[in-house]
Amino acid sequence: MSTSPEPITVSVTLLSQMFLYLKSLNVDVDAFLRSLGINPVMVKSPDEYIPVDTYLRIQDSAAEYINDPYFGLHMGEFAEAGSWSILGYVMMNCKTLGEAFEKSGKYSRVIGNMIEGRAKLGLKKVRMILFTPPHVPKMSRHCYESTLASSVRMMRLLSGVQVNPLEVTFIYPEPQSTAEYERIFCCPLKFDQKETSMTLGWSIGNLPVRMANPSLLEHFEKYAQDFIAQMERNDEHTRTVTKIILSRLDDEDLSIQKVAKEMSVSVRTLQNHLEAEGVIFSDLLRDIREKLAKKYLHENYTVEQITYLLGFSEPSVFRKAFKKWSGVTPREYRENYFSVNRTQPV
Repeated sequence: MSTSPEPITVSVTLLSQMFLYLKSLNVDVDAFLRSLGINPVMVKSPDEYIPVDTYLRIQDSAAEYINDPYFGLHMGEFAEAGSWSILGYVMMNCKTLGEAFEKSGKYSRVIGNMIEGRAKLGLKKVRMILFTPPHVPKMSRHCYESTLASSVRMMRLLSGVQVNPLEVTFIYPEPQSTAEYERIFCCPLKFDQKETSMTLGWSIGNLPVRMANPSLLEHFEKYAQDFIAQMERNDEHTRTVTKIILSRLDDEDLSIQKVAKEMSVSVRTLQNHLEAEGVIFSDLLRDIREKLAKKYLHENYTVEQITYLLGFSEPSVFRKAFKKWSGVTPREYRENYFSVNRTQPV
């Protein structure tokens, strides 16, 4: 199964540029966060990560709070090295923009794994295609637009040059007005495309970074390497168990005993490892099944297909489990989902 097993989280440092934008509009950020039931202290520690659902709730609520349909674009204009955590400081000390974005791809996990990118090389140009892991919740266009606008902002900050893409494409329909897109990207735009992407001229990679410092780059890169290694160690058993669960979801008798046997450890040892990472096997299995069930319903799989894919003995058992998870039947969930997405803008 291609679904990534890694939990989707976002560094709270990304919220800092969102908060800068809100403060520029004289928004009381702490009061806004409290209105969502979120303690401001919990999202201001630079070393903290928050679940993707929390990040999306803050972002989309903020866009609605200030009534800004171009929230992601405007948030991107407030990107700075510090808002990309240690990754920003790595990029700031590279010799060229090409090296800076090569490091960005290498250490992007430092700021989160909600949106990833892959490069497609062409003649004298490179196309950066944005994509999300399959189990990421449905995101508004603000996420993609803030990523693209932030990237353009960072290129201009690092080089001191008014760098413009050759083209930017979006998977969603063209909005009523494209004026803000044109102002920020200064290039041709295409909507209703198969992919969200940004194409850059190859020569942009040779632009020097204004504040490059090889000694500081070595220091920050070592920190980034250690940071990612620690993150991977912190949930190594959860990641392994998740991979096994995903590969065996069609086994209706999947149990911790079977997983422990495949890992060549005792059940008690595996329970202890998971407990140290704050995880209970039954909760992990339920969470994976619930998220995949909702994903498959979004993608119009039948209840019978989902029953088989997720290892339930029969459709009635799946329906009962789904209603326990979400409070509605699979049919009601699907109808509500498509009803909302037909009536609300992306």
